[in-house]
Amino acid sequence: MQVVGRKFVQMGILISLITVLALSAQGANFNNASLQGTYSHLTNRCTADATDVQMARIGILTFDGVGNVSNSFTEIIGGQIMSGTFSGTYAVNSDGTAAITWSSSPNQVLFNLNSTVAKVAHGFQYVVTIVSDPYNETNVGEALIQSTTAATYSLATLKGTFSFEFDEATADSTLVMQGGIGLFTFDGKGNVKGSTRYIAGGVFQTGTFTGSYLVNPDGTGSISLSNGAQYAFVLNSLAGKLAKGLQFIQTNSTGNAAISGTALKQ
Repeated sequence: MQVVGRKFVQMGILISLITVLALSAQGANFNNASLQGTYSHLTNRCTADATDVQMARIGILTFDGVGNVSNSFTEIIGGQIMSGTFSGTYAVNSDGTAAITWSSSPNQVLFNLNSTVAKVAHGFQYVVTIVSDPYNETNVGEALIQSTTAATYSLATLKGTFSFEFDEATADSTLVMQGGIGLFTFDGKGNVKGSTRYIAGGVFQTGTFTGSYLVNPDGTGSISLSNGAQYAFVLNSLAGKLAKGLQFIQTNSTGNAAISGTALKQ
């Protein structure tokens, strides 16, 4: 009985190994067509150099499936709000590693695809290579799919309760660092309320808020809260006609600081 048991165990191990290898072979079959449609993204530039500027950026990356990409973005950099667009090309390797080369910048975006559904990646993490930058900084981020086909968004696209996290990046010792979690509840008609629990300057605090929000046709939008905070966001993870996630930056933070976060639908 023990010998038969060992044979069955060995056979099970062999079958499992073959299955893993088969799945690996299937997974390692990426190409430019693995990126199609629009993706929201959040980039954070963090530095320990007090003479450098912190930056947080949200935006929409649009991939055409054959190697061309465009980006529209809003960012807070050194306490100033900026927006713009740029374009470039991308190349995806068979193992899911990839790179974007921008036509207007020597910097590259290196990334790894994940969450593939129907041969299209629904997300990726990335790092930006900085050419000839004298500062001690990093630029990293994450992108999540909005939709593989053209979509139009509205207030009704953002409805329900979303858990969120946020944090602040700064090298200015005179500013109070903060980070925390909370809940947004959107009514699908332009009204939002919620609560937050956070650490600011080492002190734990709680609060509630109300406010309003706007959603643009491309899935970008803004939030204005009763406590004075202003945010820009971009929706992602469309399921049916509802977004299941968003990435955001605070647009009225002061000083050399950048506050950003993500939210996921409960």
